[in-house]
Amino acid sequence: MRRALSFALMVVLVVVLLLGLFMQVWVLPSTVVNVLTVFPEVHSLAVPAVIWGVVAIACWQVVALIGLRLVIVVRDHRFNSSSFGLLRAIVGCLLGFIVLVAFAFIALSVMGYSTPAMLGLIAGGLVALIIVVALCRFLGANSVVRQHSRG
Repeated sequence: MRRALSFALMVVLVVVLLLGLFMQVWVLPSTVVNVLTVFPEVHSLAVPAVIWGVVAIACWQVVALIGLRLVIVVRDHRFNSSSFGLLRAIVGCLLGFIVLVAFAFIALSVMGYSTPAMLGLIAGGLVALIIVVALCRFLGANSVVRQHSRG
């Protein structure tokens, strides 16, 4: 990987990490407060919403951190089958995010809250699912190639 491309990817990932932190610390709590002023009937959802949001953003932040490590590994031409553990860790974080999305969707549905925000939940879950499927296919295909090269 060229140094300029790896540097650009690293900058993007660091920006994603910082934006996530900004969202966790300032945007999410202030948004919940704003919603509560308009819709006081959802007061019981305030704390769970902040906790869920912080954990969901943290899933993506861990993915970004692993992505930084992968960029360094690829830049230094050290990406090999031992690096697949990093990809599996990304899959694990995204599966955790998908579980969070499913839990939130079910909980909000049971409580009778079917807001437009649920479309965002669904979209985020689908994006994570697409990435998980792609990574699993990549890992599976490379597993088959490694097995055939040994045999």
